[in-house]
Amino acid sequence: MKLKVNKQQRYEKMRAHTGVHLLFWALEKITWRTDIKQAGSYVDEDYWRLDFNSEKPLNWETLQKIETLVNSWIKEAIDVDIFETSLDDAIKNGAKAFFDEKYWDKVRVIKIPGADVELCGWTHSQNTSFLWAFKIISQDAVSSWIKRISIITWPKVAQHSIEQEHYINQIAQYLGAWPAQILEKIWKNQKELETLKNELNKIKEWLINSKLNSLEKQKWDFEYIIKLEDFDGIDFKTLVQKIRTTFTNSNIIIYSQEGNFAIVGNSISAKEFAKDKWLKWWGSDTIVQWRDKNILELV
Repeated sequence: MKLKVNKQQRYEKMRAHTGVHLLFWALEKITWRTDIKQAGSYVDEDYWRLDFNSEKPLNWETLQKIETLVNSWIKEAIDVDIFETSLDDAIKNGAKAFFDEKYWDKVRVIKIPGADVELCGWTHSQNTSFLWAFKIISQDAVSSWIKRISIITWPKVAQHSIEQEHYINQIAQYLGAWPAQILEKIWKNQKELETLKNELNKIKEWLINSKLNSLEKQKWDFEYIIKLEDFDGIDFKTLVQKIRTTFTNSNIIIYSQEGNFAIVGNSISAKEFAKDKWLKWWGSDTIVQWRDKNILELV
């Protein structure tokens, strides 16, 4: 039986696994934490992810600092020292042992001067420069106390860069700007949108006031019965608030064809009225609201 190793795949996984070590060490240095523990990892071809204990996600600035530090170690072209020694000697020399399984008396140590010393049996690059480039592509919450960082190395970094450039160019084209003008264009559009929103709100306010002022007062206990559909484009909550401030001393029923309703009571108890008419309700003497199709028969 012959064993044949896929060299390309082997080298890609070597880069990825060495990258895990660099990432973990950078994580400790940048966050100034000594209690970080690895909660799991996945290593593939030029891609890996690291799970670690953290209550809150890392902010963008921290992730950028970690990425910059790892890339500086790659640029320094540090030789990765791989050797075997006794477990006691390894621990005395500062080697980290992250996992709880029992180690043999003789262990394998991965040492990256200035970056990492750790017990590890996996394959590694002989030099940090073999990673070529390092890029954090995402951060996710595995649980409330476990966060996950996903990373890629070369050549996936190049592919990722091309994809990001494509997205940026698409956004720029949609906005009618050059990539460097995207933020300026977004800010300008945001200001225009805020102006239009304010104008639209003024128009809505005018329409509501106009329609409310044109309502005829009824001659029974409820002076005003108002249908939501007569106020197109106005949400139920906004309409109820506006009506209450407009007709401050009136008894009012507001309803929609779907059965949403609000009963506002001034001279009568809205709560007692809803109970008497067997309506599903929630509220107080001054106002009750809910959703009940029976309101349609009542009005």
